[in-house]
Amino acid sequence: MATTSAATATRPAGADGNLIVVVPSISYPVSELRKMTAVQSYEERMLFLVLLLADPLVRIVFVTSEKVDPATLDYYLRFLPDQADARRRLSMVATDDPSIGSLSEKVLARPAVLEMLRAAIGGAPDGGMVPFNVTSVEQDLADVLGVPLLGPRPELVWLGSKSGSRQVAVEAGVQVLPGVEDVYSLVELAKAIAGLRHVRPQAEAVVIKLNNGFSGKGNAIIELDGLADPLTASSTVFCSEEESWPSFEPKLEAEGAIVEEVVRVDGLRSPSVQLQIAPNGEIEVLSTHDQILGGPQNQVYLGCRFPARAEYRLVIQTEALKVARVLASRGVTGAFGIDFLVFGDKVTLSEINLRMGGTTHPYWMTRLATRGAYDQDSGELWVPGGGTRCYMATDNIKSASLLGCRPAEVIERIDDAGLAYDPSTAIGATLHLLGALAGAGKMGVTCIAGTHEEADDLYRRFLDALL
Repeated sequence: MATTSAATATRPAGADGNLIVVVPSISYPVSELRKMTAVQSYEERMLFLVLLLADPLVRIVFVTSEKVDPATLDYYLRFLPDQADARRRLSMVATDDPSIGSLSEKVLARPAVLEMLRAAIGGAPDGGMVPFNVTSVEQDLADVLGVPLLGPRPELVWLGSKSGSRQVAVEAGVQVLPGVEDVYSLVELAKAIAGLRHVRPQAEAVVIKLNNGFSGKGNAIIELDGLADPLTASSTVFCSEEESWPSFEPKLEAEGAIVEEVVRVDGLRSPSVQLQIAPNGEIEVLSTHDQILGGPQNQVYLGCRFPARAEYRLVIQTEALKVARVLASRGVTGAFGIDFLVFGDKVTLSEINLRMGGTTHPYWMTRLATRGAYDQDSGELWVPGGGTRCYMATDNIKSASLLGCRPAEVIERIDDAGLAYDPSTAIGATLHLLGALAGAGKMGVTCIAGTHEEADDLYRRFLDALL
């Protein structure tokens, strides 16, 4: 197992072959997926991989639930030097099924779609399948297609659950918050909270995190001064408005959870580190971000800023590498992220996400568009010709004024405002999640600039032009 001293890879998630089969299946229970507005359109966030067609040897087969708007494809192809040749090497396959659910399951249930994929892949492919997250269904699909799965084996995915994250962190010697993992019932939960109160009598509240929750939507907060018996009568805030104790309890029993003290201090930060592990065990640090959080008590992910603050970005890299070495020793491969909490002089691990996440697509879109290289020693992205780039990104631009808009309209609006990404300066706004515009009035943007302040200013000007 090796660790890189500086990031030199130009491919995400171990996609080093000439064929990249992209299956951006967000394979979680439908009850959890329904919490995300326009969740099926999130498959389009992985269109950043189209930029890998800048290599004339690369072919991409990209699978989606619904057909991608032609204007959206044209938008991503315009980042490439030879658009016509890139289009020739890009195969788009859709299941024509807009229902909420696993894309991988949709493909496996449709023999005609499987045949289209096999024809697009061809014989003896040199490459592999890139998923959003891995379950046994993704492994089944890769096996049926005869391509390697570029990600952790399904039996290792548990290491990225909330309980697995705490246990890996402890093994790695990385601090975690006071708490208890592997909680599977209300009785166990009440016992865990009582034990936590004994250890931390000054604690004001606890957060319960479902093992397989994501983006903070599987969290619930109990104020300890409102603790009651039975536990379900306690003062509780669910971070998803769809949740309540009658819906939360069966999920607790089915998948388990952790309970941790809620940190309430001035200056609390929630940065993250993104890494990937190659099949040979080599570990690469890709980036650091400061997460932008919102929702109930700032438990829900809304966006990010790159890079994380200079005062702790190298510290969290060091802690993340400790965790990555444990994961690599267990055989984990592929892309993943690690969230931390930073307050005062403390750095504690919050969770491991053994999948692509909300920081994956803005990072790779920026890196591939700018042809930049990440310097692990400084934690910065350097672009050709000198200089560094920062960005602010979000998936959560929502407005009634965007309902019914077509991707082409929004692309033209930003182009006309002079805010679109300019390859000559490596500055500007790149768009994503355009498929969510018409039905949900929602989209995403990555605002790339020379400094954080300039990126934030670009975002304000972007919103002025868009809305």
